[in-house]
Amino acid sequence: MLKRLSISNYLLIDALELDLQKGLTIITGETGSGKSIVIGALALAIGERAGAAVQRDATKRCIIELEVDLQGMDLHYWFTAAEIPHERRSILRRQLDPGGRSRAFVNDTPVNLDQLRELGARLVHIHSQHHTQLLNDPGFQLRMVDQLAGSLELANTYSGEYRSWRALAHELEAMRVEEERSRAELDYLTFQLDELDAMRIQEGEHAAIEQELARVEHAEELLQGLSTVETCMTDGSGIGPMLQRAKQALAKPARYDQEVAALLERLSSAWIELKDISDEAERLAGAMTVDPARAQQLRERSDALTRLEQKHRVAGSDDLIDLMEGLRLKVSGIGSLTDRIRQLDQAYTTAGATLMDQARELSEKRAIAALDLAERIEGTLHDLGMPHAKFLFDHRIGEPTPHGIDTMRALFTANKDRAAAPLDKVASGGELSRVMLAMISLVADSQDLPTVIFDEIDTGVSGEVADRVGTLMARMGKDRQVLAITHLPQIASKAETHLLVAKDEVDDHSMTSIRTVTAEERVEALAHMLSGRTLTKAALENARALMGTKRPSRSKST
Repeated sequence: MLKRLSISNYLLIDALELDLQKGLTIITGETGSGKSIVIGALALAIGERAGAAVQRDATKRCIIELEVDLQGMDLHYWFTAAEIPHERRSILRRQLDPGGRSRAFVNDTPVNLDQLRELGARLVHIHSQHHTQLLNDPGFQLRMVDQLAGSLELANTYSGEYRSWRALAHELEAMRVEEERSRAELDYLTFQLDELDAMRIQEGEHAAIEQELARVEHAEELLQGLSTVETCMTDGSGIGPMLQRAKQALAKPARYDQEVAALLERLSSAWIELKDISDEAERLAGAMTVDPARAQQLRERSDALTRLEQKHRVAGSDDLIDLMEGLRLKVSGIGSLTDRIRQLDQAYTTAGATLMDQARELSEKRAIAALDLAERIEGTLHDLGMPHAKFLFDHRIGEPTPHGIDTMRALFTANKDRAAAPLDKVASGGELSRVMLAMISLVADSQDLPTVIFDEIDTGVSGEVADRVGTLMARMGKDRQVLAITHLPQIASKAETHLLVAKDEVDDHSMTSIRTVTAEERVEALAHMLSGRTLTKAALENARALMGTKRPSRSKST
């Protein structure tokens, strides 16, 4: 249960320290005094998102602390998963810094808002005025049934499986579109691949052809050059014989002088190199032929490769080979795409069958719970001053949705001579409030919520009905902590603890305060609720009647 709420620098609150008690606690005060501000601060402490400019002083930090007693609650798993020390008296803290930064802590350990909300949802349920409109939301009604049925975990598992199933459907559809597009492209890709395959292109082929073609086309010029080299080495007046004569001239002098010997050695080396050049020129000339047919063949091959390179906008035969392998992979991929579609279709079918099994199991639980919930809500509505109320769920089965195959719509009538109709069509504001109160009281029991907070759920009720609403809240307070903001004295009189909220003007600033009222002061607070600012004797007597207390005795004068 909640033990203490500490608020500093939040909206109309400068600093507030509030001890919270077990049972039913009622919060009252004039309109605009700041009652809902207290609930808003508490909501921030359990993970609600903060609005803009919530700091009373924009230059200072807003801090909200909520101390909770976890005795009897199995939350060790949450603290273990979050790596936070588990303490019976735990503190949830929210800090809102100037500039908009928000931080959250549990037992002084930083947590993110999702973690704080997850923990807060296990500690307290806050029902605000606008939540009553959720009764008209079929999804909300379905969740209420799931809570009572204890099938929330199954519903969450189903939702996850549904998302996976729909993801498979989207992937399958995308692959089928891709297959259709690829099939239309297949003939063109196959044509290109066959054209390239037929060429039997080799690595580096085009460059090699260009080089060979240059030799063949200039064979006569090459032969003439090689023949001249050979002649220079063998002709009597050529360089070969001249070099031989030079060697002979230095052979004898080289015996007497080392430098001349070195010259002779250099001449010998030159002779060997020139002789090798002559022999190589002779070999090349002997291997070379003038072949016009070969030249024509090479030209045709080169032209064919050039056309393909230009067609595919690549730079050589190696690029053509890479292109060919890419086309081969695409053509092969189209075939494998069919296999992948077949596998994916099987996975989609299998997932759909599993999903439907879960949906039917969930639907069966919901059908049983809806009957029980409707009967119990109807009984509670009778207790709340609607003796002829009828309440049931129109439960229908349809195609799978993120929430299952079920749709639930609440049907209601407050009159015995009228058939039940959709709740949003026939229920007044007061009737909606009582239906919501009935639902929350039952769900709180089924989920064992330790704390429930009502922010003016009594809108639209008065008189005896208000008294019955207060009685129900008090009954809820026997098993859990209940906090309720109300304007109705009939409800306020049922509380074990009465908190009075006031707004004062201090140094031209509005400031909200809150304090516990007891005994005669509480009677006066109820009387103000009955008669307004001016206390009347009748209002005081009515307040005492509501409280079941006697008028305080006066001492006799002596």
